[in-house]
Amino acid sequence: MLPTPDTSHIDPDTTYEPNTDSYLILDSLTADAPFLSSRFKAPAPTPLILELGTGSGIISAFIASNPVTLFGRPDLLLLGTDANSIACAATNQSLKITPNPHLQLASVTADLATPIRPNEVDVLVFNPPYVPSPDVPKLGKHEDGYEEQFRLLALACDGGADGMEVTRRVFEGLGETLSARGVAYILFCASNKPDEVMEELQGKGWSCVKVGDLGKKGGIEKLTVWRIYK
Repeated sequence: MLPTPDTSHIDPDTTYEPNTDSYLILDSLTADAPFLSSRFKAPAPTPLILELGTGSGIISAFIASNPVTLFGRPDLLLLGTDANSIACAATNQSLKITPNPHLQLASVTADLATPIRPNEVDVLVFNPPYVPSPDVPKLGKHEDGYEEQFRLLALACDGGADGMEVTRRVFEGLGETLSARGVAYILFCASNKPDEVMEELQGKGWSCVKVGDLGKKGGIEKLTVWRIYK
């Protein structure tokens, strides 16, 4: 079992703490390492990894700490984005534990994949806001104090109708985000109706493989991780 990165520096009042969903993604990437190592085997170009909604940075830090195990190579370009600037700072702190000179690491405040040029991302990883909610919180600072803390945490959790509004935005641009060899790893809960979503994606030419399954309920929802690629 690979070690879990330290995220004790984060403020749980403003940044999503690592939870069952985070750890399922770590386990899923580890289990799918043979696929990743084969797909991105050197001397192919250094893969660009993009994590959307980094939160604490535990997933990015895990990837940065284990490039050879996960990808069969030491060199990675790793970028994280989060609409919460405090989460980005937490992610950058999490990434400081990795002194590997072959890695280029950064986390920036941004809306999903907007900073990336088209068709540049080789591996997209997303633990989305998947909880069904009346709406999705608006981006940008609105309130001070407790109201702002509540909004920042809601950004990480509230997914709108079926918990899928943010994830569907990612799907709408997935073909323009991923490279020709690109692959996405995305987490779903049962309320997101992942089987229906995968059927829809397959109808658009995507291959969909379940690579992680909690096998029990995480909180109140069963969680799965899917690999989506062409």
